[in-house]
Amino acid sequence: MVKKPYVLWLIWQNQETRQRYHVGNLFHEDGKYTFSYELSGRRRTLFEAMENGYQPHLSFRNIEKSYVSNRLFGPFARRLPDKRRPDFKEILKDFALPLDYTEMDLLRATGGRLATDPYEFVAPISVLGDHFHFDFFVAGWRYYEGDKIENQLQAESHVTFELEPLNDEDNKAVIVLSGKKGYKLGYIPAFYSGFMFDVIRNKDIYEAKIEKINPYAKPQLKVNISIVGRLKKGYSSTSNEDVEPVQYV
Repeated sequence: MVKKPYVLWLIWQNQETRQRYHVGNLFHEDGKYTFSYELSGRRRTLFEAMENGYQPHLSFRNIEKSYVSNRLFGPFARRLPDKRRPDFKEILKDFALPLDYTEMDLLRATGGRLATDPYEFVAPISVLGDHFHFDFFVAGWRYYEGDKIENQLQAESHVTFELEPLNDEDNKAVIVLSGKKGYKLGYIPAFYSGFMFDVIRNKDIYEAKIEKINPYAKPQLKVNISIVGRLKKGYSSTSNEDVEPVQYV
């Protein structure tokens, strides 16, 4: 089987509205890195971001160009923890990464987040046949009931979702609720919620649980949720790849 490319989505957040957009895609395949802007998504993609104040990255000014490099692009490589740090092995341990990690592994684990700008990298939704999986950090954690019950949450505990079609900011918003008592923890990030909104509306099969809790992390990195499921009607794609990174937001 042909080895599939490693894909990450580049997310930009409007600092005023706090809304996030999927503006680009970073691929690693056969030793080459490729970056291109996301021009074909359904919502929360580049053109909507530009309507809301986004300007292309200074290192990637041409939105129609595919940029290719034999090494991870400098602006992205600088987002990784310096391996010369004395605590670097502890960082790998914290993110459950092996010593033979790749730069894409580390970029995915850390998100490549910096305090100086509103970018981050996230993994795409992956579909294999009619099965899908993805994971996300709960959005809006600081504004709801998560902190009140944080000590009651446990890894592997199930969570539930609730559609919020009348949400003024996102008509495909999906609320994340804790276990049986249904405390509101926050939302599925908007760049994933469109896909999950349709999964729930179509009554597709899925399971969602808490993957990891980071009690000392920033609110946006507190609780990670994983979802695995099956689409009743399958996933329609023109790609021949077995694993498809879905742009469905």
